[in-house]
Amino acid sequence: MIHAFRKILPCLFAGSLLAAVSAGAQDYPVKTVRMVVPLAPGGGTDIAARVTAQKLTERWGQQFIVENRPGGGATIGAELVARAAPDGYTLLVSSPSAVVVNPWLFRKLAYDPKDFVPVAMLAPTYYVLITHPSVPAASVKELVGVARQHPGKLVLASGGLGAPSDLMGEMFKSLTKIDAITVQYKGGGHAITDLIGGQASMMFADMIAALPYVASKRVRLLAVATVQRLAQLPEVPTLIESGVAYDAIGWSGVFAPARTPSAIVAKLNGELRSILKLADVQAKLASDGTAFGPNTPESLQAFVKSELAKYETAVKVSGRRLD
Repeated sequence: MIHAFRKILPCLFAGSLLAAVSAGAQDYPVKTVRMVVPLAPGGGTDIAARVTAQKLTERWGQQFIVENRPGGGATIGAELVARAAPDGYTLLVSSPSAVVVNPWLFRKLAYDPKDFVPVAMLAPTYYVLITHPSVPAASVKELVGVARQHPGKLVLASGGLGAPSDLMGEMFKSLTKIDAITVQYKGGGHAITDLIGGQASMMFADMIAALPYVASKRVRLLAVATVQRLAQLPEVPTLIESGVAYDAIGWSGVFAPARTPSAIVAKLNGELRSILKLADVQAKLASDGTAFGPNTPESLQAFVKSELAKYETAVKVSGRRLD
């Protein structure tokens, strides 16, 4: 009898553990959830985090707080989440920087992409090339001409070392053979602030963050970095149309620490996908939530794997590599 009980004890324990996890997922969340953005406020990823945090708070009746932890090329905030308890109460909302760029950018990194599990993508990040109005250029061709006439004079603002905007800027300089000074900031929000203030001449900015300043004519919009023109900006040419054979987009996504219960990940994913269908959210994120196909944790795992391969190449071309 005792021998038989010993045989069924592990099964009973496993069943109790599974029931506890399922119950925990049903009750989740029961306290405040931190959504860590490893970038400064004001950029597209920060905007996406705040829009969705507000909706999650309204729907679930628990506070979802956005916490900006910029610095270290997005490594500080990412490491914080990687080391957090895998219980769904600390999440990472990141651009590609933390998850698929930094493994190639830093020879020594305090975390690994495997330390995160994808939850859901929030929005694609469409990048636009903008300039300060004082730069005498109304097109990409004219901008390249100005830069060549005044080598080392134009300042290219970057969203941070290894950020998508940083890699795009270096690719642009390489392809157009211009000499411009790159200044790296702790996020796109800080970069665009200095561009507006005239401390920088040009930058690749995410469209969500840039359009209000384009509308107020505080910056000039020259091109989009997508393969085709955007429906939101039908009159704006692509870089390719402008004579620069280059295209790139970014994204904003939610990740949880590895070993977070799959039931909690699935619950978050379902709610986020529902939120992305809301008209007011689509207007703020310039996305209908379909850019990433099914947008399930499983499909996003495959997407992250493909992004890792893509950014390995981008980092090599840019010459960015840190000890």
